Amino acid sequence: MTNPHPSPSPSGPLVLGVDAGGTRTRALVATLSGHRLGEAFSEGANPNSHGVEPAAQRMTEAVAGALDRAGPGARQALAATAVGLAGVSALAEEAVRARMETALGQAGVEADAVFTGDDEVAFASGTCEPDGVVLIAGTGAIAARMQERARTRVADGLGWLVGDAGSGFWIGHRAARAGARQLMAGHEAGPLTRAVVAHALPEGEALAPRERARALARALTAAPPIDLAELAPLVSRACEQGDASAAHIVARAAEHLAGSVRSVRESGERTPVVLAGGVLAHSGPVRAALVRELSPEAPVVTAGCTAGGAAWTAALRAGLSPGDRHTHAAFTQPSSPEHGPV
Repeated sequence: MTNPHPSPSPSGPLVLGVDAGGTRTRALVATLSGHRLGEAFSEGANPNSHGVEPAAQRMTEAVAGALDRAGPGARQALAATAVGLAGVSALAEEAVRARMETALGQAGVEADAVFTGDDEVAFASGTCEPDGVVLIAGTGAIAARMQERARTRVADGLGWLVGDAGSGFWIGHRAARAGARQLMAGHEAGPLTRAVVAHALPEGEALAPRERARALARALTAAPPIDLAELAPLVSRACEQGDASAAHIVARAAEHLAGSVRSVRESGERTPVVLAGGVLAHSGPVRAALVRELSPEAPVVTAGCTAGGAAWTAALRAGLSPGDRHTHAAFTQPSSPEHGPV
């Protein structure tokens, strides 16, 4: 998907930032002052989870769309490119790196590009400070310590089977278990249990509670395990309705996420903590509980436009001062509703 109405031919050097995530790829072309000229989107481009060839094709699609939108001459005006890539570890294989670099070339990027992790551009989207921690809680969860804007230590990020405590999957799994246990005990279904059943077993309302619990377990077991992350928003809504089980899940998720942050920080450190990912962006109860956990220890800020964070990183390579907070804000402000989230 690209934005309509191409921009006029740009004047002056431009930068390209790409946030190639697991579910969506976002590309942004901007001036060195942070003025946006072109944005485009495609599906996820993580080479580990999607395969190298599909990831490369999606990278080309998003980058070419953003450059087209930026107007004639945008490709020639590019001064620097930064790509935040989910699954960046795959680039350790020379063939994978070569294919992803070729993907940029096919889109018209002639200059060398810097590839970093998506956690590094998420951190850059939240602060212009060089050091701190970024906590990403979406379907999975990981905390990364940043020094000079580069990852030096991580906590969790181990995947849904053995880790990702406090993630969307973790929250959804607890919701499913709490609902099934409440039904098996013969208790009246609360807001969370009713929501889980309506989502996963809409035909189960006519069943007796224990039969409904078994049918719910069968339905959830038959689906891909990662689909449990879809239940996470139900926990937030049930918590706001006063459901005790949901409130407990929210509190425990916040404790786990805060623990991951603390495990990569030094005692007494006051550098910022940047919060990113769907759970922290869309779950008010989890976010509020986490901020209560962390705010006495460190400033807590929200990630902005992650493609903008990547473009700002590219602008630093092109000579932008890292202390220019006004320009950092221009790069990382959320996109307009017309263009969708970046």
